[in-house]
Amino acid sequence: MLQHYMRRCIGFVLLTVLAGCGENGPPPGPPLAAPHPVHGKIAFSDQTPLKGGVIYFTPVEIHAHGRIRYEAAALVDARGQYQLGFNGDHSGAPAGEYKVTIQPRDYQELANSNTKRIPARYRDRSKTPLAASVKEGTNTLNFELK
Repeated sequence: MLQHYMRRCIGFVLLTVLAGCGENGPPPGPPLAAPHPVHGKIAFSDQTPLKGGVIYFTPVEIHAHGRIRYEAAALVDARGQYQLGFNGDHSGAPAGEYKVTIQPRDYQELANSNTKRIPARYRDRSKTPLAASVKEGTNTLNFELK
């Protein structure tokens, strides 16, 4: 009886796996908007560079001309420099308007990090005063944390 039950379970699992393979997968989603290179520097008002942290560009409008704008992000290096991308690819961000937040890293923060100095208003998407406009072509966008 147990062997019969096990054979049925294994058969069911195999059928389920095989049914998921092939050309009848989920339909493709809407295409992503093309990225444009975005880099820059982040410093405090005393011109000390931010050392560490993460910068996020969150699109104000997700849909644009039948394409999807996505959130882009970058790690900030020890000189306050960043190069935006999607999943660490440094490709940039789609053209459009963005809210910008800057936060400490959740893990693997730089040893000499000064991210504790980032004012709370820059960490919260609903309160950040930072905004950016990404244009077609290469973009240099610097930010000063006051």
